[in-house]
Amino acid sequence: MKLKIFIILPIILIFIGGCISQKVTREDTEWSDFWWGHEGDTTKPRVLFIGNSISKGYYPAVSAKLSSIANCDRYASSRCIEDPALFSETKMAMAKYHHAVIHFNNGLHGWHLTNEQYEKSLRKFVKFLKSNKSKGCQLIYSLTTPYPSNEPGVKLDPVKNQIVIDRNRIASKIMEENNIPVIDLYGLMEPDLEKYSGSKGNVHYNSEGYERLAEQISSEITKLIEK
Repeated sequence: MKLKIFIILPIILIFIGGCISQKVTREDTEWSDFWWGHEGDTTKPRVLFIGNSISKGYYPAVSAKLSSIANCDRYASSRCIEDPALFSETKMAMAKYHHAVIHFNNGLHGWHLTNEQYEKSLRKFVKFLKSNKSKGCQLIYSLTTPYPSNEPGVKLDPVKNQIVIDRNRIASKIMEENNIPVIDLYGLMEPDLEKYSGSKGNVHYNSEGYERLAEQISSEITKLIEK
């Protein structure tokens, strides 16, 4: 009888442990948006964009600029870098095609994360992308864009923009270690941020702002494809 108890107990513990899910801090509303462009065309290489609402904003312009040399897909989401759902949904976005380039960013969600937690999770995500990408696929990362202030006369939010700066520093270090090229979207947008912002304090951009982002991103991706 005692032997049976000792055998059954570990099995119960394993079962209970398997049912305990990872505790993840999420926003009140989370969203994910998938888009695969020109699915019938197999004559061009494909580029996958992984990001947030900013990437969703510049996607139409950057897709148009790359249309002569590539077909573009998109996975935009509010998932923060530590969320297991980000990994499972990214895998779904990658599954349909062998992408030639994957352009990614994650920095404007998950404000509860410390710098250490952000670094650990971003390293894990980079490792995930490298392990699951197609052979020959080139990864490229864009630094997170500035976080503007909604206070009159103040350009940048002193708290959240500092987090963005810290995350860009961390990301730059990780990408350098992994030989992943970086596009400096922060430096591109910060000088004339109020000109390109959708409104005061808005992290999103007007049409001119998204065009500026698309021009820089498409230029760098074109170089990768032409190699």
